[in-house]
Amino acid sequence: MSSKHALVPFTGTLLALALSLPLGAHATSGQWDTAVAGEAGTGATSATPWIDNATAGALVAEWNFINALTDSTPDIAGAGTLIETTGTAFVTGGGNVYSFAGATAFTASLANVTAGDYTVYLRVATLGTSVLDTATLNGVSATRAITYTQAITGGFGGGEEESLWVWTGVNATTALDFAFSAAGSSMSLDQVALYAVPAPVPEPATWALMAAGLGALGVMSRRRQAA
Repeated sequence: MSSKHALVPFTGTLLALALSLPLGAHATSGQWDTAVAGEAGTGATSATPWIDNATAGALVAEWNFINALTDSTPDIAGAGTLIETTGTAFVTGGGNVYSFAGATAFTASLANVTAGDYTVYLRVATLGTSVLDTATLNGVSATRAITYTQAITGGFGGGEEESLWVWTGVNATTALDFAFSAAGSSMSLDQVALYAVPAPVPEPATWALMAAGLGALGVMSRRRQAA
């Protein structure tokens, strides 16, 4: 990652969005329950992406049914790897990662990144114990917005949650590497989605206006120096 642009954790509008989302529906395993980030997709089935119509040049990887503690075969698009790093967890029959022995921890990556500037999303669905509020992208922290929550009744306890982290101003070169963790034991990781949207490239007319503006500033500076 270049130091040209700082990674900026983005939470303000996400919080407002999260508060506006319905909290009463019951989540279905392997499916997203809310549409966020201005995208139409909800992931209506495990084979349907969160992002219905990804931006041109975007990078997407999504695990709706996790096959192994190291899973390099996302269900949706893209090249990426999801890894449980503590070694205390196991994969359930429903395609979740669970541990009653301790807090699980995960890394995830998007590969084959074309160098450029991105807005980057990490989305996680969990049951039981919550995920920690903080996640990192290439070592830079962001705080989650909870976009779905529903209490679980019965013996399992805890709740069903969907969490979203966003970073803006990401200048990526070869890979985007994420890390997140459970807040304690007994978190069941249901889904993970990674989405990187390229920053828009200015149109030629925009470049011309910028050049004209810089030229005008240069003329004014020279006039002041002459005066």
